[in-house]
Amino acid sequence: MNEKLKDKSTGSNVSMIGPLAALLAAIITTFTNLPATLQYIMVFLIAVIAVISVYVVFGQKLRRFLKKSKMAIKHHFFIKKHFGEFNMFVDRLEKLLKNNYCDSMAYVFIHLHNIPPEFNYPRSLVHDLSDIVAFLKEAMTKFHRKDFRLIIKWFDLILRIYHNQLVFQPSVQIRNLYRDKLTEHDIEAYAISRESYVCLLQDYMNFAETINKDWGEGIARDYFDKPGIL
Repeated sequence: MNEKLKDKSTGSNVSMIGPLAALLAAIITTFTNLPATLQYIMVFLIAVIAVISVYVVFGQKLRRFLKKSKMAIKHHFFIKKHFGEFNMFVDRLEKLLKNNYCDSMAYVFIHLHNIPPEFNYPRSLVHDLSDIVAFLKEAMTKFHRKDFRLIIKWFDLILRIYHNQLVFQPSVQIRNLYRDKLTEHDIEAYAISRESYVCLLQDYMNFAETINKDWGEGIARDYFDKPGIL
């Protein structure tokens, strides 16, 4: 469909050149028979017709080229400014998803004492998200510059799943239903992991707010509900 519209537009542009060319030929034919003043006027008209002809044929292509060039420059400086910091967030989330990283909230929830099995949130989701982050890191070594916004959105989605399914919802349910069954060790382990995770969340929200402002649209989520204390 786009190709047909493009061909139709090109045909329309070309069809407009015919009358302009005819007018130009008529001007050139009578040019030598005119007084000097009128000749100058004719030269000006010829120049105007030439500019209009070029604009009719190449105007849209030129605008598209300038728009793409502007976006390419914007992407270049955007990546140069933010890629290093973004890569650190990917590393931090990857660390939280390690199965043996005992300071992660997901690990703490899995190993809580006296909690029914349904609240020991599944290891499978941790493993799946860990695999996705590993894939994301590999993609980051091969990405095209125009894909950086998409990569940020991928990471944002992974973080939201981790936050909602493995941190925030279980923390609310356990605090409301099983707070009195937790041991002192459980509460201490949760407090340590919560402090580390809240720090990550705050850093990422600050980062998201900055990149959204720099790009002029909401690329990343800049607000997360922080898990409460037990």
